[in-house]
Parts: sequence; structure tokens; C-alpha cells
Amino acid sequence: MTVIDIRNIFSDRHIELVDVNPSYIYYAEEKNEEGHNDLFILEYNRKTRKERLVMNYSLDDPTYIQHLFAFEKTMVLLLENGSNSFWIIELDKKSGGEINRRKIVCTGCFKECMALDSEHILVYMSPDEENSDIFARYKELTGCDCLCYLYNVKTNHKYFVNAPLVARLGCDSIKTVDLNGERYFVLPDPFADESIKEHYYREQRWINADIRDNLWICKAETLIAELEQGSDKLTKKCIASADIKALVRYMGTSGSKVYFRAKEFRTSIEKICSYDILSESLAVEATMETPKDGTVFLIEERPFKVFSVQVGKQKTGIKGIINSEAHFTFDNSLGSFMTCIENRYCLTRKTILSEESKKEFTSYYIYDSQNEKHESYECNCHIKGNTLVLY
Repeated sequence: MTVIDIRNIFSDRHIELVDVNPSYIYYAEEKNEEGHNDLFILEYNRKTRKERLVMNYSLDDPTYIQHLFAFEKTMVLLLENGSNSFWIIELDKKSGGEINRRKIVCTGCFKECMALDSEHILVYMSPDEENSDIFARYKELTGCDCLCYLYNVKTNHKYFVNAPLVARLGCDSIKTVDLNGERYFVLPDPFADESIKEHYYREQRWINADIRDNLWICKAETLIAELEQGSDKLTKKCIASADIKALVRYMGTSGSKVYFRAKEFRTSIEKICSYDILSESLAVEATMETPKDGTVFLIEERPFKVFSVQVGKQKTGIKGIINSEAHFTFDNSLGSFMTCIENRYCLTRKTILSEESKKEFTSYYIYDSQNEKHESYECNCHIKGNTLVLY
């Protein structure tokens, strides 16, 4: 495990980490000085341990919220205030210079966005008073609450997304997998919440509709091209499906595998399964039985891991179930378990309420399960792979 401690660089500053790579860490800091709001984009060199200003902006509107996406050579900054317009700025990481700056206008109010790659930004717009009739009609036709646009940073072209699946999913549900230089998207497509689907199963004698969960995968290049063409149908592959008798739910990714949970309502048996993108093979990774001894399962989405956590009176026991061989205990005084790195280093969190200030203080502990020693930090932390950033 690599620990990068950059608290002395940040001191009492409030920053947002954007990108952690083997050479640099990129982050954003917003300051309000003398009534002026300024946004700073900075770079920390992991080798020289020095900070460099990449670019700074004066925000005339204090309500602007920034969304930053980092890539190998560029960063894309989207500034919005919840209205029908927003700024998209493409920056060169090395020089800090602007490559493109555009003001984009869409129908509705800005809701959320995500970068599909270094050139394409997906933007979701929610209903506003002026266009409420348009959104109501759109929902009748597609079942989608939001309008979705694809913006090409390089060409300055904006495309309306006609594919209901993408418009319905939202940013949090579209998952990316980068594998051997190629990007894939995993598109979870559940019929409804788990409780609702199980209710339909109990009442299935009255239901004739095809009530089905699907989990799709597609190549990023193909999906983006089809969205730009205005296609309402996408070239995708179903890697898991469940009718009214069962359910399928996306869980996470690791390496070339996509993990999902499958449950049969009749038996209540739950299994964690995987689909390997390279070999196109399906496998059952584990059968999850309801524990009777107070054990709970902790699941990490990316990279996907499953731990069993058993909290006793004095000790907490940790055992890796999937993609982890961790097996140790630690004292409950270290707080609650968060994750384990390299099957050895345990990260925990403990929050204490100060009786004097009535404020909460959070401490993070790194517990080395081999030598049974720990260190504590009162700061924020960020984990990427086997790197732990303290800031």
C-alpha cells in the first residue's frame, strides 16, 4: 500500500480531489475573498511533492457549481447553476491553457452530468415551469422524467438522446469499464425496486406483462456513435436477465469482470455472479446466506470486493469473501471497518461528538493486521487501488 500524505500542502483548505494517478494528483479549490468567488485547479507532483496552479477562474455567479473530469492530457470543467445554460471548458493539463470554452443552452433545468470519454459529455435536464408540458408529454411517450443531451467538446455539437434506456438511467447508473485500451459501458436496467418486483411475483397470477430485469453491456465507441446518430435503439448485449420469478442487480466491476446479484423469490436464495467481458463467460462467485450470528456483508463496487464483518463486544472480525483474502480481527476502539488494502491494511473510521463544541470529529485509522499496530489521522482520505491519499 502507498500512503500519500498531503495535509501539509492543504492545511485548512477545502479541496475536492479530481484525479489520482501514478505521477500527479489533481484537485479543485474554491475560495471566497472580499466578496469574490474564485475556483483554482491545481496539480500535486508526487515525485517532487510540489503544488502547481493549472488554472483559476473568477466565478461572477456565486451559485455556480463545478463538475471536473480528468483524462490523460486534458480536463473538462462544467460550470452550472441549475438553470437551462452552463459552461463547458476544456483544459490542457500540462499548460493549463483553454482548448475550448462554450456556453450551452438546453431545455429544462440542469440536473446532472457525466463524461463518457474525453470528448463527450452526457447532460440530464429536469423539468422547469416554462417547459413543463414538454416534459409531461415526453414522459408519457418514453417513461423518462428527464431530457438527455450528448455534447461533443471537440466539435461543439449537441445531440438530443433518443434512446430511452440512456435517458432513463441517469449518471449514477451508467458504469464504465476500461479494459485493454477499450472502454465499455454497463447499463443496469431493473424493472423496479426489489420490493415492488417481489410484490409482482406474489401476485403474478393476475399479471401478463413481461416483468424483467436486464443487465446490458456495450462498447463505448458504438454507444456514442449511435447516440450522435439519434438512434433510439442501441447495440448492446444482455449479460444477465430475470423474469418475474427472480431479480438481477448490478453490484460492481473488477478487472474484466462485471458482478451482479441474482435472487430467486421462491427459495430466497441469493448468489453473486460474474460475467467476464474477455471470455464472455458467466460464473457463480458465492452463495449469500442470511447470517444468524450478527455478521453483515460489506460490499465495495470498484474494485469489487465482499467482506464479512462480525462485530463482537471487544473485537471486530473481518474475512474476505470475494476478491479478498483478508482474515483478521481488530479492536473496536478503532471504530467501524471501511475496507482492506492488500489483504493486510485495514482502514477504519471513528466519529466522536465533542461535548464542548457540539461538533463531530472524524478520525481514520490504518491498522496493519500483520504487526497489529495502527496509526490515526484526523483528516479526509481517498482510496484508489492500493493508494491511500490523506488530505
